[in-house]
This record gives sequence, structure tokens and C-alpha cells, in this order.
Amino acid sequence: MEKRTEGAWLIHHTKKLFDVRDTQDFEDIELAGKCGIFLSNLAADENTDLNKDKVDAIAKASSIKKTEIETIKNKLVEAHLIDVVKNGGISVLGITTSTVLSHTANIFDSSNSNNYQKAALELSERISDLPKPEKELKEYISDEYKLTSRDTVDLFSQCEEIGFIDYENLDNDSKFYFNGNLFRKENIQKTNAILNSLNSDDSRKILEMNELLSRKGCITFEKAKAILGEVLLTKLQSIGMYDFNEVSNSHETKTFVTKPSAFSKYGNPFEEDALDLAKAFVSSLYYGMNFSSSGRGRITMLNALMRKLVNGFEVGPATAIGEDYRLLELKRVIQLRDAGNNRYFMKLLKKDVVNAIL
Repeated sequence: MEKRTEGAWLIHHTKKLFDVRDTQDFEDIELAGKCGIFLSNLAADENTDLNKDKVDAIAKASSIKKTEIETIKNKLVEAHLIDVVKNGGISVLGITTSTVLSHTANIFDSSNSNNYQKAALELSERISDLPKPEKELKEYISDEYKLTSRDTVDLFSQCEEIGFIDYENLDNDSKFYFNGNLFRKENIQKTNAILNSLNSDDSRKILEMNELLSRKGCITFEKAKAILGEVLLTKLQSIGMYDFNEVSNSHETKTFVTKPSAFSKYGNPFEEDALDLAKAFVSSLYYGMNFSSSGRGRITMLNALMRKLVNGFEVGPATAIGEDYRLLELKRVIQLRDAGNNRYFMKLLKKDVVNAIL
């Protein structure tokens, strides 16, 4: 498995583990994944020094507990990716989102992890091309990673329960496995393998939805629900056909829908936006274009704004910048500067995120 692909699965699995109480069987995956998420949220295109308050805020946004932070810092120091400076601050190298995935994989590989955890990664990648039957998968994983029958059964059970993999019952005795991220490579065979159970009306609705997303890149949850209906939308969400991103400010919280394949400039959107930064950024831009008033900073010249950001200039000042981009600031995609009177400037810190959009 290539390093970037391995890193993307580590991030994917770690996000699934956020909701699991006992992660002991996958502790090396979780540690490497949290290192990658934290590193991504620390890093920018250029070398940066961050004070303790900023580091603590980034750790919280990265879902890192106080009991974990020192271990994660030490791992990143050992990998020569950060330096811990006085008073709890951090100096971090200029790192792109793409290289974060490779660094995440290297941290996992250096942990001397057991075959059980390696198999959990391989299992997800194995079914990302096409759904595969239970018997074939279990035989392969057991042989490849020298797992006992009991361990193999336990691995599949845990991977199902946590959500590393998805499955459908073929009959009473067998299953076929797939991964929601299979849609990220836009292979029509994969799509048909999951959607062939839908009726003609469902298929028509999905076609309408996908055509709209192809034109606009992003639509509101309310619009998606109006097209698909709540039941169908929930089913498609559960298999990862669409991604959902929130934009929150003092007035409201809105959810936006994108396709996982929306940002596939370099061929593999699963890897290119494994940390969901491009989709979060485009959701904030869409909100600014369609829901902000002119008084708080409505976006009217998107292309000019994007060019200015990519060229290293600040944009603003506007009230909307300080409210709608807080999450992106915590993830170090952008940097905010207070201009007074509740207005802010914004500067891009991760140019590769915008390059995935353009």
C-alpha cells in the first residue's frame, strides 16, 4: 500500500474511533491518526511558531485529550516534524496536507504494530475497488496476516461495529463487504453494486442530485433533502455517497452537501481531501456567496478572492470572515487578523487546500 493511501486510511479509521470507548485493539492506528490530524492542524505552507494557548486550542479541535497530548507531541518530535519550545509552544515545519498523510503512515510503521491492526487497514483498502464476498475476504486476510480463525472473526466483527467497513447481507449465511469511500474513485461498477437495489424513482432523484452537485459543487442540506427525501438521503449518507459539512456563526448553523469526488484534481480525492479541509472551505465560501448579507461580507467576486488568497494576500475586512471561518482557522487553513469593529482579515495558510478546489 502506498504511503499516502495508508495515511488516508489511518486518518479515516481514527475518525471512526473517536466514537468508540475501548480502542485498545487499535491503539497504534489511533495514535498515528491523531498525530496526523494534529500535525495537519498545526502546519502551514511555511515554518510557524505557535504559543501554548494556540496549541491547546488546536489540540482540542483535533479531538486530542489532555492525557494524550504529550505522547503525541513526543511522537512528532521524534519524527523531526515539530520542536517544542519554551512555555509549551510549538515550532512546526512547513508541511503540506499531502505530506501529512505520508508522515502519518511513517509514524504507524515505526510503531511495530501487530498484524491485527495492519489487517484492519488492508481490509478497508481491499474493498475500496469493488465489494467482495465474506468468504474470499476472510481467507485472504487470515492467510496474508497469519491470523487465527478466531482473530479473523473478531477483526471483522470489530471493523463492522466501529464502521471501518460496511456490509450488506447476500442471504442468511453470507455478506459482501464494501467501504463508503468506494465512491471516492467514481467507478460505475462500484456505484451499481450498491445502488442496484434502488427503484427507478430513487435512481432518477440521485441523477438529479448528482447533476446539481456537478454544476455547483455544493448545495444545502435542505435542498438535498427536498430532492431525495429524508429516507433516501439518510441511506446514501450511511454508505458515504455524500459528505456533509457545517458552517456555524452567531446567527445560525447550516449544513452543506458535497460529493466525495468533488475535489479530484490529481486523481484520488480520498487521499487529496482525507482531512476534509477542501470541502469545509468550499462550504464556507458557498455560505458567503448565498447566505451572507452585503453588510457582513457577502462574496460577489469568488475568482478574484481565490486568486488573491493563493497569491499570499489578505482579503477583507468583513464580519463574516471572523464568524464563518473559525473552524478553518483552528485547522490552520486560514489565519484571521482582527481589524476592529467586529471585522476581520483572512490569509490563506494551506495553499494546497485551495488548489484542490480550483
